[in-house]
Amino acid sequence: MNIHPLFVHFPIGLLALYSILEIAAWMSPCLRRQTWLLSVKAFLLFAGALGAFAALYTGGVAEDLIRHTSPNAYILEAHAPFAGATTLLYVIICAAYLVRIFDVRGWGSRIVGENKFFGALWNFKKRFWYAILTSWLLPLIALLAFIGLTITGALGAAIVYGPNIDPLVSFVYHLFWVN
Repeated sequence: MNIHPLFVHFPIGLLALYSILEIAAWMSPCLRRQTWLLSVKAFLLFAGALGAFAALYTGGVAEDLIRHTSPNAYILEAHAPFAGATTLLYVIICAAYLVRIFDVRGWGSRIVGENKFFGALWNFKKRFWYAILTSWLLPLIALLAFIGLTITGALGAAIVYGPNIDPLVSFVYHLFWVN
């Protein structure tokens, strides 16, 4: 039984909305100053990333079922790597947000304690992830992840409904296969 469709749509919605908010906040200083925005983005990101892992797992199970029954199974060769890469991009952003949360709450310093090696490692991680969070890299990664999400979803739709189901799916399909 293919349960992948039950797990894939929820993270798509959460992560797409996260990306849109992240890019909009970068483009609008007024939106960026809203105190509620960070919490909303963090919730969308963490819940969406957890859902993406469930979608990856169920997608692996579905791959075995689809490979022998679907006439469009060859599309899996592009769909699966895009799903993994897109999830990885969102996990990178999650790591940056987690470092921010641990730093703001003081948990990182408490965990490290007096150990100089781990203290230096924690300070390096903080500088690295804050460089992503406070620069143009964050909206760029969010945009790349959103593009990956769109391509992954379009390829998934092409597997299930065929490559000509709608103009976007057809466009993405023809980026990879010429018919």
